[in-house]
Amino acid sequence: MNEPFKPHKGSEVDMLAIHAQVEAAPEDITITLEGQRHAITAVNTIPVAEEWLVLFTSAWGESVTVPENGVAVQVGAGGLVLRVVNEAPVGFAPAWSGPTILDIPEDGYVLLALDPLYAPESSRFFLSTCFRKGDRIKLRKDGAVTDHHGLAGAADHEFSLYLNHPSVYTETQTVTTVSGNVSGGNAGEFPALMVNGEAAVVDEQGAFAHKLKLALGVNFVDVEIKAGNETPVARSLAIFSKSRAERKQRTILWIDQRANSGKLQSADAVRKLLQRAKHAGVTDIALDVKGVEGYVSYFKNPLTRRPHMSELVNAKQSTPYPKLDLLQIFIEEGHQLGLAIHASMNVFAEGSIVRGQYAILNEHPEWEEMVYKHQDEGVIKRQRDSSAPGLVAFANPLHEKVREHQLAAFREVMAGYQVDGIILDRGRYDNETADFSPLACSRFEAYLAERGKRLHRWPEDIFDYQGNTRIDGPLILDWWAFRAGVITSFVAEVKEMVDGHNRQTGSDVLLSAYVGSWFDTYYVNGANWASPDFQYDSRLQFQEGSVYTKDYRGTGYVRHLDFLMIGTYQDTLAEVEKYMALGNIATGGEVPVYAGISLNQMNSAERQGEVFRSAFRYTDGLMLFDASHADWDMLNQSLKKE
Repeated sequence: MNEPFKPHKGSEVDMLAIHAQVEAAPEDITITLEGQRHAITAVNTIPVAEEWLVLFTSAWGESVTVPENGVAVQVGAGGLVLRVVNEAPVGFAPAWSGPTILDIPEDGYVLLALDPLYAPESSRFFLSTCFRKGDRIKLRKDGAVTDHHGLAGAADHEFSLYLNHPSVYTETQTVTTVSGNVSGGNAGEFPALMVNGEAAVVDEQGAFAHKLKLALGVNFVDVEIKAGNETPVARSLAIFSKSRAERKQRTILWIDQRANSGKLQSADAVRKLLQRAKHAGVTDIALDVKGVEGYVSYFKNPLTRRPHMSELVNAKQSTPYPKLDLLQIFIEEGHQLGLAIHASMNVFAEGSIVRGQYAILNEHPEWEEMVYKHQDEGVIKRQRDSSAPGLVAFANPLHEKVREHQLAAFREVMAGYQVDGIILDRGRYDNETADFSPLACSRFEAYLAERGKRLHRWPEDIFDYQGNTRIDGPLILDWWAFRAGVITSFVAEVKEMVDGHNRQTGSDVLLSAYVGSWFDTYYVNGANWASPDFQYDSRLQFQEGSVYTKDYRGTGYVRHLDFLMIGTYQDTLAEVEKYMALGNIATGGEVPVYAGISLNQMNSAERQGEVFRSAFRYTDGLMLFDASHADWDMLNQSLKKE
């Protein structure tokens, strides 16, 4: 065991020179993909400064000692937080304890912070308040996401293995070249290197490039070096080999209701917007016709009688929303230009909590999700009664009247308008804390009974809280599968309704969905948008691999869709490409997948060009979010290059 803070010769890395940061998990991944960041001072050495945040890897030793006044985060493979030492309960300072000997995971690291004053912006405050067990966190080097191998140098005479690839990527061929570098040891002396059991040649500088055949679909690749009796050093890749089968490529422009409707005060304004989109190369329009507040932008609504968005009142908005049938105008103007018009609805979203706007939820309080949050000290409450209600109010996807009402909305749109498609947006639960209504309890009991199981404690058999930390109960995996089944059954009902409409009218209305690309954590929202044939492999390094039981996998709903849009809204090209690949792996390529790109983030011609090229190469096209952020001169340039 190491003495506390004694550095190892050759292991010191100066982070100030390479601008390394640790990024906490986002507060709500459905709203933003980024968490708070803080600079890493050094790796495997203790700075002289009074305040520091140091990353310790196995090159330091088996463990590190956390002082009584220190805060530490133990992180396992894939950036999964395993433990927080001196974690701060919400609203309180830590109950300082220690010293604590904390093991350094073999394929992970420990973050340790000390400073003279525990206060906002300090290193200790950052670790104690922003990190929780079960979080998925990131390391960044010069702004780009990396892993601890990319930050920590090898100690003298220790071998390290670096790959010139992200851990997950898409290949458009049935062959790939796995390349990288072996370092450490004596100069020119390198151990044997194996790629999926095949010997690979390592040159005198430690570089290698090994060709490997791929099967269509997902391929797992293991790269390993071993010297004598030492523990092997291994890295794994998940590669999706994409078929070259011809599919219709689309460039879909999303038009968010709140962000755009105030600017569309006439048919002429709509026409000009669509003309710009057509000229740039847009093929399809995703028109948000039911926003998160529950108001709609169409007039023909005999089944739901929902209020029109022109009834929205916002004191901060100088221009009122127009009293126009925007859906009809978009169809008339769009079809003249050859653009396909898809009507999108925020399915289970029924209000803006932050703005206090609710089209119909106040009339149906029994529809609202009931949440179980640590901020409410274990008391199950209606969402808006919670001390942490969130930003968007959700209706319970399990409630029959809620489902009937949402189906009626799609039915009236297809009956009243010549739409080319309908889109499910927010067709899910709000997050892991919902829904814990009495209805959910009784339906879950019935679900368990079919599997020979019983619910003894509600909700503790699912999960409980210790302070801020969720403690999973014995039925947590059944719960995830149950909720996913609720959402999948709704998607199946919508698909059946769409197919019936098409048969009766001779139409060809398409059904699609928008989902977050972060499939590895989307299970908490109850939306399993994968193929039912998806098989989890530990080399994917998901947050909770145990989730993907037989029952959960069976809820995969992508086969009920004609295409899928995934929000690859990450802020670097490498991350965008990773989540494109993850979308391909999860869906198995069964339906066209379109990469959602945030125009607000990719706001330069160079950045747009990079991500657009990747989207057309690695998926079936683009979804641009959204029209309110469109720089048409830049889009003309970026899209026409593709």
